[in-house]
Amino acid sequence: MSVGALLVVALALGQAVERFLPSRDDTLRPFERAGVVGEPLSLRYGTIEVGQPDGSTVLHAPGGVYSTTGVYVVVPITFTAKGEPQPLAYVAIRDAEGRVYRAGSRRNPWSMLGAAQPGIPRQAQIAVELPVDAVAGAQVVLAPRPNDMDHRRDDVAVVDLGLTATDAQEWATDDDGVTLEPAYDGERPPS
Repeated sequence: MSVGALLVVALALGQAVERFLPSRDDTLRPFERAGVVGEPLSLRYGTIEVGQPDGSTVLHAPGGVYSTTGVYVVVPITFTAKGEPQPLAYVAIRDAEGRVYRAGSRRNPWSMLGAAQPGIPRQAQIAVELPVDAVAGAQVVLAPRPNDMDHRRDDVAVVDLGLTATDAQEWATDDDGVTLEPAYDGERPPS
C-alpha cells in the first residue's frame, strides 16, 4: 500500500471514530432531570416539587399590578436543599419550540428570599409573562446558578407543566388575575 492510500485510510478511520465520540459540547451540557407536576424531583443539590400552574392576563404581585396581551403563568415551587444552603437562581419557562422566558425581572417576578436551608422546604412562586402560543407544552426550568451558560455538568430540573392550548385560551380571556405570594419556609399554611 502506498503512503497516500494509508493516509486516506487513516483520515477515514479518524472521521468514523470522531462521529461516535461525544463532542466537547456534549460533555459540558447540563444534566436535565425530567419531572411532572406534583411529584418530587431529586437533584444533586436538593428536591424540587412543582405545583399546579395558574394563569391570567393580570398579575397581582408585591411590586404592583401588571397586565399583558399574553398570559401570566404562575407556578408554585417547593425546594428543599440538601447538604448546605442553596438558592434556585435560574428560573425560566421553556416553550414547546425551545424559546426561553426567564423569571427574575419586575414584570416576571421571582424570589426565594435567599438560599433555602437544608431539610427545610422553601415555598415560592414564579410568574412569567408568555405569548399565548407559548403556553401549550411549556416546561419550567430550574437551576442553582443564574447564568444560562453556567449550567455545565449540573443538574437542571425540567418539569412539564401539562398545559394545553385550551389552558392558554382560558387564561388569555381571564382578567380577574392571579396573585403572587411571597416565599416562606415550612409547610403552606391553610387558606
